[in-house]
Amino acid sequence: MYRVAMIVVLVAMVAISHPTAVDAEEKLGLILAAHGSPAPQWNEPVLALEREVQALLNEAGDNPFVTIRVAMMEFAEPTIETVVTDMELLGVRGIYVIPIFIAPSGHSVSDLPTILGLYSDQEKRDQLREEGIELVSTDTRITLGPTLDYGSVLGEIMLDRLRGLSEKPQSEGIVLLAHGDPLFEPTWESVCLRVGAYVCAHTGIPHFEFAFVEVGQSFITEGVPAILRVAARCERTLVLGLYLSMGADGIAQRSTLSVGRMTFQGSALLTDYDIAFASHGLLPSERLARWIASRAREWAVGRNQY
Repeated sequence: MYRVAMIVVLVAMVAISHPTAVDAEEKLGLILAAHGSPAPQWNEPVLALEREVQALLNEAGDNPFVTIRVAMMEFAEPTIETVVTDMELLGVRGIYVIPIFIAPSGHSVSDLPTILGLYSDQEKRDQLREEGIELVSTDTRITLGPTLDYGSVLGEIMLDRLRGLSEKPQSEGIVLLAHGDPLFEPTWESVCLRVGAYVCAHTGIPHFEFAFVEVGQSFITEGVPAILRVAARCERTLVLGLYLSMGADGIAQRSTLSVGRMTFQGSALLTDYDIAFASHGLLPSERLARWIASRAREWAVGRNQY
């Protein structure tokens, strides 16, 4: 009887210290969290990442996620709170969130963690609620992944855009336009310099500059001077936009500056020079979908090693 009791205790101890088959196969969800926009044309290529990443993970034959969803911080559906709730209803107990943000910013290090319940600051919570953003309340384990500046994917995509524009590399120059969150300026400068070094090294283009230009703003005051500096040294200037869903040409075309009764249009200021603008930002790009799939797979595999 004593030996039987000991065997029962030992079996119970093994069951507690080692996950059962059910535990090992815990349902996982993947969320691709983007900012969102009131403009459908901005959201469409971001939403398309959902099926692209799903297809890549399925093709590899080792998709660890029962559901993959794009979720928007604001301005568009589905919201992050809605997607987390949907995953809970599916029985998901572990969620990996990849921020579809180019580099660290207030959105990725403060807003998104607060929305997900990973960071608690009452002032920030109140601010987000005032903006109409729903906060997540869940017992589901959530892990937040890296922004897109992790690794070389930004440089690879910008190189793709550049190769569609370049004709004679030795006589050309590059200008990279980016958002440049003022609170994270050193980080954004580092990202721009790294991307610039990458594309120049792979093309042989000798001149490079970057400028921080918010979407729809400051192209004339910040972007045009950088373009003119490069144009003064090169026969042809190639302008790339380090933006998620908008190309450099869209930034230039949407930019205007009013001085008194006069209004200046951004690209019209550059008609005397040979300037080529990239028509796409980071999306659409299979490279980005593959980067997301790779990060997600790494997380799923890594979490089962402990």
